[in-house]
This record gives sequence, C-alpha cells and structure tokens, in this order.
Amino acid sequence: MFLVSHSSAGGAQEIWANLAEGFSERGYEVVLAALYPYRATVRESAAHLPWSYIVPKRPSGPLAAIGLLRALVARFRRDRPEIVFTAMPAANVLASIAARLAGSGTRVVTSHHSPVETHNPALNVIDGVAGSLKSVKAVVSVSNTVAASLDSKPAPYRQRRRTIHNALPPRIETLIESLAQARRPRVARTRTVVATGRLAPQKNYPLLLRAAAHLPDATFKIVGNGPEEAALKALAIELGVQGRVEFLGHRPREEAMAILADGDVFVQASLFEGHSLALVEAAKLGLPLVVSDVPVQIEGITARDGQRCGLAVSTQDPEGLAATLRRLLDDPAEYAQMAALSAKLGSEASYAAMLDAYEALVA
Repeated sequence: MFLVSHSSAGGAQEIWANLAEGFSERGYEVVLAALYPYRATVRESAAHLPWSYIVPKRPSGPLAAIGLLRALVARFRRDRPEIVFTAMPAANVLASIAARLAGSGTRVVTSHHSPVETHNPALNVIDGVAGSLKSVKAVVSVSNTVAASLDSKPAPYRQRRRTIHNALPPRIETLIESLAQARRPRVARTRTVVATGRLAPQKNYPLLLRAAAHLPDATFKIVGNGPEEAALKALAIELGVQGRVEFLGHRPREEAMAILADGDVFVQASLFEGHSLALVEAAKLGLPLVVSDVPVQIEGITARDGQRCGLAVSTQDPEGLAATLRRLLDDPAEYAQMAALSAKLGSEASYAAMLDAYEALVA
C-alpha cells in the first residue's frame, strides 16, 4: 500500500502515484490510498490504481481523528498489507500507530518530503515517538538535507533513516526527452520565465512577482493553483505586472511539461522544498535553473561530483533575482553554460534507481 494524508495535487502524491504504478508493473499487488480526500484538484493516477480513501472526509476534530485511526486499524486488519509506504506527516504517524495496534504484521516505511521543522510542531513530536515503534521498518528522506532535519529524533528513529532521491517515471522522461529534442540547441528565444508548483506560501511567489517589476521585457508563466492565488493576482495588479505574469492554473502533467519546455529559464525561489520534482523536470529539459539559496535547494542543484548546476538567489531580494534572470537572458554564453549544467544534473536522476531503492525496503 502507498498511503498519503490526502490526494490533492502535490509533489508527495505525485511520487507515490508513480511508485505505486512502478511496483504494480513489477508484479506487486498495490493499493494507492489516502487518509481522506481534500480539495477539488486530485493528483492524477493510473487508471488501474484509483485513489482509495480510509474515511470519506477530512477529520474536523479529535473525535473524528480517533475515528480515522480506528478505520485505518480496521483496514490493516482486513487487508493485512505486508508493507505500507507512507508520505506526509499525518499518514506517517497514523499508519505507524495503526500497524502497531492492528497486530497484522504490517510493516511501515515512512517518508519525509520536506524538512521536519516545517511541519506542525506537535505532530513532529508525535512523529518522533510513532517512528520509533517496532512497526516502522525504515524512514525515508528525499534529500540529505531533509535527513539531517531528523537529527533530533530518538535514536531508534535515526537508525532507520535512508535517503532516496526523487526521479521521474519513464512515461514522463520520454515526453521530456521529446520536448527537449525539439528545442535543441537550448537558447533564450522568448524571454519567458517559468515557475511550476502550488500557489502556497512555501513557494515564495511574491518574490518572483516583485522581480518581474524589475524586468519589464520578460514574461512570467506560473503553472499551479492554491490558496494564495487571489492574493498573488492582487499583488501582480498592485505591482503593475499583471499584463506580463500569466497564472495558468493547474494543468495535466503533460500539458505542464510542454509549458515548462517552452520557457527560457526555470525559477523556484521556495522557502523550503524536499527534492523538487519540478526542479528535476526543468533540469531534464535543460532549462537554466534559478533557485533559492536555502540548503535543500543548494543540494538540489548540486551534481554528484559537487559541481553546482544552477544559480542561487536570496529568498528576500527581488532585485537580485531580476538581475540574475537578466544576466541569463542577455548573455548567450552564460545561458548556454547554465543550460548544459542543468542537463548534466537532470541526467543523474534515475527512476530505476529510485524504484530499486524502495523495492529493497520490501525484503
């Protein structure tokens, strides 16, 4: 079973849907599940792996949360899954406890997709206890920076740590290669800056909008929806950039890839990430990468040999971001160099290696 807290469109849900499909193709009996549905935009999954829900709606209080735990215990007792891979804090905690209570022999592999200091503090404390239970077989982090954020967890928890970097499924890799091939050599054609991801505080989109105000000859395209959409559109109007900033909403993955491929530079000025799939996608397309200078993003743009394959900017300096983008768009030599480095970084992300690493945890 691959279990997340909720099935709304997001990076963790995308990775879990990809892994569920990969395990299914390798002959495993797989269920793709969420504790509950939440929000209208659901992460796409393979037709033979529809989302299954433990309860029909998000718990609204302590009694409902206890009911969710009881329902999960009942599900484990009924289906007796050999192993449950979990993602997101609530699923990590509840599955670890439910497996212990169910007595079904189910083992749990929890995972972290962002530094734990970004999680709810109370849930983070509970996670330290739940992740130390004997029902937990391993604790996966999607980057070394995320793994380091677990240093304050109890010893049994820390001993179960594994790092498995994210990658893209073959279907998406094939699409990206086709899109990249059609745009070689990669040059700045339209002065278009592209960002993809939920319109949420984590993504720090106000910085990008303020940078747009300092780069009047560039167009900015943002793919994604989320709770900050109205505020960001209002800010764009306030800054006078609404004519050059396009909010494109949530798009099917293939369509989002085509929009990304048509851009000239990829920007991800997030306050935090884990190991961003959007960053991997942009790198495989050979787009020059501009990211925030937070540790997890520096790791994300660093190749195995230690070479930095993207540019990093402050999370609070819109003029600096604009200057970096202008330099890339105006200097063909630097643009070509950063595009080549991005492609090098993208070539290192291996779906087979990721799937093998998760499969090894089943043994």
